[in-house]
Amino acid sequence: MKRFTLILFLTLHCLSAASYTSMGQVRRISGVDLRMTDYGSALGGILQWRLLNNLHAGVQANWTFVSSGKEYTLTDPYTGYTYKLNTIHLDFVKAGLFVKKHFFTGQLANTFAPYVSLQAGPVLAIDTDNDPWATISRYEDALFYLGFYTHFHFGIDFMMEKGSSLSVAVGYELNRFNRAVDEEFLKDAWNGAALILNYGKYF
Repeated sequence: MKRFTLILFLTLHCLSAASYTSMGQVRRISGVDLRMTDYGSALGGILQWRLLNNLHAGVQANWTFVSSGKEYTLTDPYTGYTYKLNTIHLDFVKAGLFVKKHFFTGQLANTFAPYVSLQAGPVLAIDTDNDPWATISRYEDALFYLGFYTHFHFGIDFMMEKGSSLSVAVGYELNRFNRAVDEEFLKDAWNGAALILNYGKYF
């Protein structure tokens, strides 16, 4: 009897997991977060949970490599190897909360769901040595600045095979600090448009 109950439970669980017709209905999503912005690129992760049938909330964190400085090319006369160097070495570490509102849940015949999302949380700027030849040692005397970021974007969640998901979005991000960040640019606001790609699993 216990074996039959277990088999029945697993069968119902599998059937219910396969009954999703939209990403707006799934219970949980976890994945990798990739971003390209006007001021740099980021790598991180997301976790989100369903609050209502078309409303999710979650947490997001990433490490952003700021690259909006002046880039120049240098060629080694002995080897002929070409280096691309940037005049800025600044990182942003972010962790925040977000809400995601899906539209047309259950109304579209396809397995995609348009949405809007709002994210917010603290951001830590790590201002390191701008010497283009410095390696990991650049973090030894780094300066730290705490700020706040917000991000608003539009996107589409796609259901894929074997419980995987893909999200593509465009939006705008604001990073604000209470003082100027980076010894060369001296900016207290690092803002810009962003392209977001999330790839993960849904449950």
